[in-house]
Amino acid sequence: MIVIDYLASEKIPSRTLAHLKKDSEVTKYDITGNGYFLTISHPNLPVDRMVCSKPKVIGDYDGIQTGFIVFIENRKLTIECHSWGDCEIPSNYRDKAINVKVAE
Repeated sequence: MIVIDYLASEKIPSRTLAHLKKDSEVTKYDITGNGYFLTISHPNLPVDRMVCSKPKVIGDYDGIQTGFIVFIENRKLTIECHSWGDCEIPSNYRDKAINVKVAE
């Protein structure tokens, strides 16, 4: 959830973010080979489309670097995790101890 905190905290009220951490529901998880899309739904999320791509958020695990974007629409939030390089992201990447930080 740290990715959501970094990317969506200026667009989603902190109270809504707290609710997401407690009782959101994963509705979709797609692995693309270059990353994944993870979608959660919650009734407190906005209906109108928002794209949250700043600040630049980087994930790193075992030499694999990734970037993240958050999309919000129709009471759903989708995290896109994508590779920054020519390596394939393993299907269990999100289960790893990924070092997530904001790029300087």
